[in-house]
Amino acid sequence: MSTQDISKETPSLFDAPPPAATLYAKDFVKWCCSFGADFHNSPDITNLRYWANKTKVRIKEREERTVLEAAQVLFLKRIEQRTRKSEAVN
Repeated sequence: MSTQDISKETPSLFDAPPPAATLYAKDFVKWCCSFGADFHNSPDITNLRYWANKTKVRIKEREERTVLEAAQVLFLKRIEQRTRKSEAVN
């Protein structure tokens, strides 16, 4: 990983905090990508509502689309990373 990559990932003290939807999306994707009995397949509306209810997170209906859009991007990145890691091992 280059210095440029690290600086892109490291937030500055002067950066605004990420929106709540982004934080929800990160936690939701972690939950979606759990292994074993906790695996929940995809970041869709049904899983989002179930996760929000289970974790007692209140997401307004008008925010659901924003959370899902962010979650789908994060989910695809996570799948891509895991695919690259498995290809590197083989």
